[in-house]
Amino acid sequence: MTINLKRRAALAAAGLFSLTALLAISTHVHADDPEFLNIGGGPSGGTFNVVATGLGDLMRTTFPDSVVGVQPGGSGPNLLRVSAGDADLGITSASNAADAWAGRDPATPDAPIQNIRGLMTFFPSAIQIWVDANSDIKTIEDLKGKQISAGQPGQTSWNAFNNLLKVHGMTVEDLEADGGKLHHLSWKESQNGLRNGQLDAVMWVALYPHSTVLATETARKIRVLSLDPAKLDQYLAEYGGGFEKVTLPVGLYQGQAEPSTSVGTKTFLFASDKMSDDTAYKVTSSIWNNLEKFQQTHALLQYISQDTAGAGMLAPIHPGAAKFYSEQNIPMDDPVLK
Repeated sequence: MTINLKRRAALAAAGLFSLTALLAISTHVHADDPEFLNIGGGPSGGTFNVVATGLGDLMRTTFPDSVVGVQPGGSGPNLLRVSAGDADLGITSASNAADAWAGRDPATPDAPIQNIRGLMTFFPSAIQIWVDANSDIKTIEDLKGKQISAGQPGQTSWNAFNNLLKVHGMTVEDLEADGGKLHHLSWKESQNGLRNGQLDAVMWVALYPHSTVLATETARKIRVLSLDPAKLDQYLAEYGGGFEKVTLPVGLYQGQAEPSTSVGTKTFLFASDKMSDDTAYKVTSSIWNNLEKFQQTHALLQYISQDTAGAGMLAPIHPGAAKFYSEQNIPMDDPVLK
């Protein structure tokens, strides 16, 4: 009986030791994982929000002991939140990042945002001015006297549109002569106005082709204005941080019978420079190692490839992401920040 009791005690002690060791190992495995991982996306139903939601699902598998959340946001707000520590990951555009870095963004003139670090480029976007395919609007000058939306004051698209007007020697007052109006509308309001004919033109720095615009084409065929190459060169020289000249192809939208010249930028995932190298490495490697699954989140994510993942962010690449790219021989470019 004594022998059995001692044996049971020994076995119990051994079992407790094994459980303690197993818990210690498990704790050690996830010891460096963040307690919370908040992702800045975009407006409800928008592409940024859809992508951020898919990313959140992937991160919950990558960091099973972390609380992963997705916040509404946008290209500019995400920069502010990640920089301030109110979010851990965000989606933004290279043009926004370059302006915020240099203090050119109206929201950051006295406090440039230079503590962000790039993780992965997701897809391209461009300045697009959408009009009815049968519209007589062919140039920026033709917008005079028309009903137009370019977002709301302070937004990326609003700022880009006003800069476009400047290089054309125009003002909002010029547009609003003869009954024209530059309306201060949201994305949804702008697209509804274009769809039902209340607006003659909508300008946005947006993904291409944009799913909402494709949906608008159930009511009317749409085309994108082709911008004067010389004016675009001037735009790039004066306001083009993070932009480059792009060609939007024939057939991008149903009414797009000719290629359109514009300027574009890259949309990318970023973090704060305070994110640990280990966490940044895990985020980047998890996306890459589950790329096919992640790309099912949104068609535009098909853009991610060996050649694009580490290029075009214009923000310094996070050391954790850079380590992964180096291991995988994925090319990275040096940021060009001014």
